[in-house]
Amino acid sequence: MKRLAAALLFLWLALGAAAVGAGELRPFTADSLTAIRHTFAGRPFILTLWSLTCHHCVKELQTLGRLARSERNLPLVIVSTDTPAEAPEIRAALKRFGLERFDTWVFVDAVPERLRYSIDPSWRGELPRSYLFDSAHRREAHSGMLSEAQLRNWLRQNRQAR
Repeated sequence: MKRLAAALLFLWLALGAAAVGAGELRPFTADSLTAIRHTFAGRPFILTLWSLTCHHCVKELQTLGRLARSERNLPLVIVSTDTPAEAPEIRAALKRFGLERFDTWVFVDAVPERLRYSIDPSWRGELPRSYLFDSAHRREAHSGMLSEAQLRNWLRQNRQAR
C-alpha cells in the first residue's frame, strides 16, 4: 500500500510539473527535487537557487540570462527561495533577464529549512546556491556566484560525456 501511495504521489508531482506552462511558478516542496530529477532522467542539468533580496543572486541571473541567449537548450531549473506572495516580482526579475521560459519553482513551505534540507542536508541557506548535476545526477554544489566561463566549461564537459 505504501508503494502504491508513493507511486501515486510521484505520478501526481510529475504530471503536475508537466502541466505547468512557461512563466508559471511551480510550488517547490520537499518532494520537488525528485520530480525535477525525473524530468531530466539521464540528462545533465543546472539547479540554481536565488532570492529577490540577494544582490549576488540577481547578478547571477543576469549571467544565466546571457548564457541562455547563446545556449538555446540550456538545461536550467530555477528555484526562488522567496514566497508565492512575491510571484509578480519573481516573474518580473526572470523576464528582465530573459529567463521566463525555464522551469521555475518557488519555495512554499512555511519552514524553508525543511526545503533546503530536502535539496542538500549540508546547505545552510547561503545564496546564490547552484547544483550542477551530470547525466548520472551526481551533483556538484556551489555557494556564491558562478561565472559564465565556469558554466560554459561545465556545459562543454557534460556534452562530451553524453
